[in-house]
Amino acid sequence: MQVLTYLEEGQVRSLTLPSPEEEVMPGIRWGECEKVFTPAYWAYQACRREKYITTHRLGNTLLEEIVACILGGFGIPAEVGMAAFYEVRRQNCFDHSGCSMETIYNILSLPIDIKGKKVKYRFAKQKAKYINNAIVKYHQIDSNFDDPLTMRSWLLKLIGIGPKTASWITRNWLGSDEVAILDVHIFRAGLIAGFFSTKDSVASDYFQLEKKFLNFAESIKTKASTLDAIMWADMRVAHRTVSTHFS
Repeated sequence: MQVLTYLEEGQVRSLTLPSPEEEVMPGIRWGECEKVFTPAYWAYQACRREKYITTHRLGNTLLEEIVACILGGFGIPAEVGMAAFYEVRRQNCFDHSGCSMETIYNILSLPIDIKGKKVKYRFAKQKAKYINNAIVKYHQIDSNFDDPLTMRSWLLKLIGIGPKTASWITRNWLGSDEVAILDVHIFRAGLIAGFFSTKDSVASDYFQLEKKFLNFAESIKTKASTLDAIMWADMRVAHRTVSTHFS
């Protein structure tokens, strides 16, 4: 076994994990916790960091959450997506009348200030269309969503929202452990840990890969929402090293 001892708020804590050679899932070994991106590493990181992840929400309402996630995602750095969201929110585009697609486009077309540097938001016209549609559809629903899979099914009907974005919104808003946000960072983490294979494709097999991710989270006794967030954060920081590994 592996016994890990660490300090937390002045108290000595310990975590006991199976030995590196034992299997966490069929064909997948735990590995050593001090080696990055092994199953043991993720179990240890989740144990250490879970208590500090108090919320995943980006917006104050479900509609705001939808828009924030539409503005983020593939090809958009997190800082740029959030800056664009704050500007759309500042322009009061979330009430019942909302903003027209043209108004949203004009907002997104303006340069965004990121740490003193002017940055242009990509896909402004496309995202303006998606946001305008989401605002209209949101104000047509007459109940709140409590079930994560029901919420995701509704989100998938919106223009421009696929499984990853729908899962992202659902995880953030409900804190759900029944969905997974499978982007390139999570996929690469899964390849290294061994629960994904190079034959897998997020684009064509999203929900099958989601089951693999959820099974892995359960196997290392970690909440899926916590594991998703920690994997994304660590893999994003290490993206250059990881990209070289896969090139």
